[in-house]
Amino acid sequence: SVYFAYFPPFSYARHLDLVEQCSKFSRMESLGQTLDGREMECIVAGTGERKCWIIHRQHPGEHMAEFFAEGLLTRLLGLDANGDVDGLVRRLLSQYTFYIVPSMCPDGAVRGHLRTNACGANLNREWASSDGYEAPTMERSPEVFAVLEKMKETGCDVFLDIHGDE
Repeated sequence: SVYFAYFPPFSYARHLDLVEQCSKFSRMESLGQTLDGREMECIVAGTGERKCWIIHRQHPGEHMAEFFAEGLLTRLLGLDANGDVDGLVRRLLSQYTFYIVPSMCPDGAVRGHLRTNACGANLNREWASSDGYEAPTMERSPEVFAVLEKMKETGCDVFLDIHGDE
């Protein structure tokens, strides 16, 4: 067999390893489950009053977005330094509470989809209803539904949606 990838793959096994490593230095929350029953992990770091939400990889084919998450989490949590972080990171963690979702679309990633989740929904289009189209819903986009519910609970001062491009 020969496989070709448009971008270097970020496998689901690597995703699970990242989440496990982060759990040693931060609080891990499950926001719910995807259509295929995978956990929607949210890594919570910091104690600040300001809430910063950072989501990655709404389009499962944008592997580089999860590589970005891996780098961000390594820096914020000191994953490469046994939890030790520098003064700039300590200051950020005292000013902000970060809610980081490293993969918004794990089902699509495992299934090899480029832009959609398990039922074919483009999560980037599921954040609000429009013209008779109800979104998000638990039946079509539980990933977005779960994140929005948690955001309503925590509040959100800064929101970053990390995508990738060639």
